[in-house]
Amino acid sequence: MRRLSGVPFEPWLLARIQASRHILLSTHQGPDADGLGSQLAFVRAARATGRTALVVNEDPLPKRHAWLDPDGDIGHFDRDAAQLLGADFGLLFDTHEVERAGRPAQALRRQGVDVWVVDHHAVKPDLDLQGCVATEFSSSGELVFRLLKALGWPIDAIAARALYAAMSFDTGSFRFLRNQSETLRVAAELLDTGFDANPVQEALFASRTRDETLLLGRVLAQMQFAGRDRIAWAAIGPEIGAGLNLESDAIGETIPHFVGIEGVLIAMQLKPGRNAGEWKLSLRSKAAVKIGHVAQHFGGGGHEHAAGATLTGDKDQLAAQVLAMLEQALLDQLG
Repeated sequence: MRRLSGVPFEPWLLARIQASRHILLSTHQGPDADGLGSQLAFVRAARATGRTALVVNEDPLPKRHAWLDPDGDIGHFDRDAAQLLGADFGLLFDTHEVERAGRPAQALRRQGVDVWVVDHHAVKPDLDLQGCVATEFSSSGELVFRLLKALGWPIDAIAARALYAAMSFDTGSFRFLRNQSETLRVAAELLDTGFDANPVQEALFASRTRDETLLLGRVLAQMQFAGRDRIAWAAIGPEIGAGLNLESDAIGETIPHFVGIEGVLIAMQLKPGRNAGEWKLSLRSKAAVKIGHVAQHFGGGGHEHAAGATLTGDKDQLAAQVLAMLEQALLDQLG
């Protein structure tokens, strides 16, 4: 079945959530602050209405985001699979792909529990989905804010802090809005609840560890240029992190430095995937050029200016294929 709501939310979507008494939340593998902040805000609001709401993700909470969860509400499958029992509804935040959510969503479906999505990424027309997909929002955090408002559930200062962190993370501290003024209005309403935004910004953007800083140097040393220096790219092997204490998503956190270079319009990274022979493709671009279709060509997804895919094969050959498409995108869009 495929049944998706946009915003304003369809009555059947709100009714299904309201009817649930024991909700299990999950997000994509390698959880980030957008998915985590959305989960934490939803959990707090749901509990305030008398519902049971729990979070079980595929992966543990990354250390860099531990500050988001002082009460220890974020669970993971290897430790907390038993919490899936008794759930009468599942929601996936910040992804619409059950395979990206991993074992929690799959286990719920095996138990016969509905698993719906709340996401802001574009979806393929043939996917079997139910829930809400609204690509006009800056982040899942902004979308969840609207959803909680529509449900009539409370957003206190703690939930607001989580949503603000989600929005700030996915917008690069509100730099990548593309004239979405409503996002700033939502941020202002969240700030009006009274939490302090300064620690949030510092935790997200001014807390890189020593080893992450050393990793950044290594990654930048491997960076190359193509497309008349309008593409900055690197194909990174697993040896890049030798001797460093890093989280699994540390390499991906370096790509903003590529697209932040003057004259560079597209950033591309290939980095090791979860399994042998797998490579994770990450793409970013400035407003002048769209790259979402390149990720879609390789079976991935995302947005027009931030997208990715999982590839298999020889790293250098894959990099050459992706670069060829990116160079063609530059020619087609800019000449």
